[in-house]
Amino acid sequence: MSEQPGGSEFALIQRCFSSGYPQNAATLLGVGDDASVICPPAGQHLVQSLDTQVADVHFPANAPAQLIAQRTLRCAVSDLAAMGATPQGFLLGLTLPDNQTDWLDDFAHGLRDAATEFGISLLGGDTTRGPALVISILVQGWVATAPTPTGLTRSGARVGDDVWVSGYIGAAALSLPTVLANPETTDGLAAAYYYPTPRLSLGQSLLGIATAALDISDGLLQDAHHIATASAVSLALTGEQIPTAVGCGHPDWPNCLTGGDDYELLFTASPAQQASIQALAQRLALPLSRIGQCQPSAPGQPPAVTVSLDGLPLQLKTSGYQHF
Repeated sequence: MSEQPGGSEFALIQRCFSSGYPQNAATLLGVGDDASVICPPAGQHLVQSLDTQVADVHFPANAPAQLIAQRTLRCAVSDLAAMGATPQGFLLGLTLPDNQTDWLDDFAHGLRDAATEFGISLLGGDTTRGPALVISILVQGWVATAPTPTGLTRSGARVGDDVWVSGYIGAAALSLPTVLANPETTDGLAAAYYYPTPRLSLGQSLLGIATAALDISDGLLQDAHHIATASAVSLALTGEQIPTAVGCGHPDWPNCLTGGDDYELLFTASPAQQASIQALAQRLALPLSRIGQCQPSAPGQPPAVTVSLDGLPLQLKTSGYQHF
C-alpha cells in the first residue's frame, strides 16, 4: 500500500473507513486486517460483483464527493438486486490523484449513508495514488441454494415469455446535460442520476417467478440484447408500453431507450405469472410494466431486440452506451 500526501494510508482508513458502517453477522473480520473473513450462512450461496467507475467517464470529476460515493455504491448494489441476492458486504478500491482531507471525509460520509440504507458492511479494500480518480467496489451477498441456487440470471428466458421492466426509464439519461453543467445539483431528474435505487426487494421477490433478469445500466435496448443473446431468443418490445420519463411523442424519447444509468430491472416471465407480478407491484408500490414478448429468432439470424411504435419498426442510431 502506498503512502498518501497529507498522511499515511493507515490514517486515511482509520479516519474515513473504520467505523460507522453497518455490521453484518456473517462478518467475522472486516476492515483493518490483510483480508476479511466471512462465514456463509447455511443454505446460502455467495453472489459477487465488481463495478469500476472512472472520473469524467462515469461521473463528473468535480461532482461533490458524497454524491459520487452514493452513486458508485448504489450502482454496484444494483447488480445484487438483478441476481435476487440479499446484500452482505462490500470491498472498496480507491485510486486517488491526491489526499484531500475534506474530499475524503465527504466521500466517506456519502458512502456510510448509502451503506446504511442497504444494510451492507464495509469489509476492507485498498487505496493507492494514481493520475485519475478511480473507484472500484466489489459487492457480495447471499442467495438461497433452493429453489434457484444461482439466483436470477440472463439465460433463462423462453419463447413466449413476457418482457417486464420496473419503474420508469430515461430520467438519469435526460438529466445528464444538467449534471454536467452543474454537478452539484440533485434537483429534478438529477436525483435519478446520483441516487439510483437498487431494486433489492423486487429482485428477491422475483426468485421463482422470473425466468431471466438484469439491471439496466447501459440502456434498455442494449441490455435487452444481453438477455436475448444469453437466452437465445429475440425480444419484441412495444414502444407505447415502455414506461419512460417523457412520452413517446417527445423528441428526447429515443434517449430514454438508449441512454442508460436507470438501474431498473428488466426481466422475463411466463404469461402464467402475470397475476403474481401485478400483485408484487402492488405490494412493493413499484410500477411493473409488461413491455414485450420473447419470440423465436429469424432463421439463420442471431437473437435480436426490436421495438415497434404504432405498429411500425423503430430505427434508432444507437442501442446504448459503449464502453470501448
